[in-house]
Amino acid sequence: MQIILGLGERGLKQGVISLEPLGKKGYSIPKAGTIQVTLFNPNKTVVKMFLVTYNFGDMPVNHMTFLRHRIFLVPVEEGTEEKDEASPGGAVLDRKRILCYLIHLRFQSSKSGKIYLHNDIRLLFSRKSIEVDTGIPYELKSFTEVPRNPKYSPRM
Repeated sequence: MQIILGLGERGLKQGVISLEPLGKKGYSIPKAGTIQVTLFNPNKTVVKMFLVTYNFGDMPVNHMTFLRHRIFLVPVEEGTEEKDEASPGGAVLDRKRILCYLIHLRFQSSKSGKIYLHNDIRLLFSRKSIEVDTGIPYELKSFTEVPRNPKYSPRM
């Protein structure tokens, strides 16, 4: 599979993994499970591993949808406010979550009801996460979202 990487706005690296070499339909997957996407550097060392859980047991035939998995750096004590002595007037620290990684997966069902990962896999990496002030404790948190209304769209 071919991976195309580029540098986008605000220090974001973008990547696309084309699934076209797998055929017109894409990569056949079970109706529910976990998809693992592992990104390697040229030295064959793992850069990032994505584990994305999904369940499309209710997907009608000849429909499609997507799944977006985001990983954020989130302050450990997000609800508390601390004073910043370095700023004039002791302004409250702005401690918001910072996007580190995003993976966008597209799915479709066939006439027989099989589910396929199709078209491409899109990745986004933030360089900003590397520049976070290390004086504040952060943790990685994952969020997965799918469309809500409608959850599935008919294939054209």
